[in-house]
Amino acid sequence: MQTVPDAAPNGGRKIVLISGVHDYRTPRRASIQALADAYVRLGDAVTFISVRFSPVSRAKGDHRLFLWPRANRAERVNGVECYLWRTPFHPFRTGVSALDDLAGPLFSAYASLPNRFIDDALRGATHIVVESGLSIMLIHRARRLNPTARIVYRASDALHTIDAPPALAAELRRRADDIDAFCAIAPKIADDFAYAAGKTYVVSQGIQRADFAAIGPSPYAGGTNAVTVGSMLFDRSFFLQAAARLPQIQFHLIGTGEPFTAPPNVHLYKEMPFTATLPYIKHADIGIAAYRPSANSGYLAQSSLKLMQYEYLGLPAVCPDYAVGDSPHRFGYGPDDDDGIVQAIGRALAHGRFAGDATFLDWEEVALRLLAPERYADAALGAPAPAPNRAPPTAPRAETTAATPS
Repeated sequence: MQTVPDAAPNGGRKIVLISGVHDYRTPRRASIQALADAYVRLGDAVTFISVRFSPVSRAKGDHRLFLWPRANRAERVNGVECYLWRTPFHPFRTGVSALDDLAGPLFSAYASLPNRFIDDALRGATHIVVESGLSIMLIHRARRLNPTARIVYRASDALHTIDAPPALAAELRRRADDIDAFCAIAPKIADDFAYAAGKTYVVSQGIQRADFAAIGPSPYAGGTNAVTVGSMLFDRSFFLQAAARLPQIQFHLIGTGEPFTAPPNVHLYKEMPFTATLPYIKHADIGIAAYRPSANSGYLAQSSLKLMQYEYLGLPAVCPDYAVGDSPHRFGYGPDDDDGIVQAIGRALAHGRFAGDATFLDWEEVALRLLAPERYADAALGAPAPAPNRAPPTAPRAETTAATPS
């Protein structure tokens, strides 16, 4: 049955989040799900729409396939109205430049596919947050259906880094006037929006402190343990080399994607709920963020959630040189440098645990900045990192009309 999102319990905002990769209900947790939870805690009505799901997804082994029979119908989970839009097709990058350059009409056709639930949700929203990816194709549809909603583009990744089809960057630029604020999670991503400099901001990732308050006992039997969580730009070659050279270390890989043949000291785990991963992180000796090289991926030094979580828990980290940034607790290595990998692991182990970084924002603080970044001086380009708010965040008054930052 088609439904419109319920009014917020406090009569406030109705927020629609649109993701091209994530569904709220999957074990794989990303920042977009954390934002959904934060808005629920703030008393908002939240609809989470997941797109880029079609028979093509079966061939690609999409992690949302378990939701196939539940697609195209609304389902409320944890106070979030969830909707996975399954379509007859969805456009994607083929890797053949000539084909990708000619694919524009397919993207336009996708954006025009009918869906009553989505249209009703967009019409009823006060705020619409569109994440990097195929979601971009719904921006103009959202503006056409709802001239007064505040539309925010959340650049959770640089499009060229995630190898997005070129049609998406072109569409994003074409629809700049439909967007009220461009919010990048890292300053280096904000550089991509020079054409919208007057309404471009930096709104970082966050930490939900309550999740870290009561982490369970160690899951390890003893010895030296290294952990990594997540599949973004996952470089399995790191572990093939490191595990072979360092058999005394046990490497624990959680939710990194398809299994692969590895030395016996590499332990592969399926995706698990976020809080279930925390004992593995807290009780490890080092954390690893083995990102493979990718175009202009240096922003991960500023935005990587796993590196933030390691730092919050005081866990020294090993990562590519480009992701080290200015942290004294990260130890880098160069591409295809097997000796460099071993040396980075050795330096991280010698560094040992540290007090942890408590300066990260809560997700509620991030959520409020995302909706109205112009109200926060620390969201301006070039501003210093924000200080955490130790008092419970309060929601700004609900907006029902679009406002273009000056």
